[in-house]
Amino acid sequence: MSLFTKEDRSSFPYWFAHWCAFNMTALVLKIWKPKYLFHDFEKPWLMWLWKDYKKVQKWHREHNRHHIDYTGKKGWDFDAMIIDWECSRFTKESAPWNAWMTLEKVIKVKYPDQYEEVKKHVVPRMIELGLNHEQNL
Repeated sequence: MSLFTKEDRSSFPYWFAHWCAFNMTALVLKIWKPKYLFHDFEKPWLMWLWKDYKKVQKWHREHNRHHIDYTGKKGWDFDAMIIDWECSRFTKESAPWNAWMTLEKVIKVKYPDQYEEVKKHVVPRMIELGLNHEQNL
């Protein structure tokens, strides 16, 4: 399997590969839920409608609980967040990291104001899921 470039992220093949990787990772971690069948479901439709990946990406991040940028009232979905981080290495050339590395290399840098709050929730959960910090760095 080849990894997708940043330019490929707006394509249907990328979305499908990411959807498969996300669901596979959830199954491997034994935390799969039926709602994961709809993970990022709106992205290919919005791309078809808007034809502007940056606009789709912004909307997606603000409206989905597995992203730090989520602006809704329900709060973050930490399990889905961890799954998304853990599976990115299977599809994204620009993000070859697991969940631990994403927390430290991306979230800490890109979201310094939310980092401690997110870390407080995801670190115990990653340990519980068997994502060993020492093995994954």
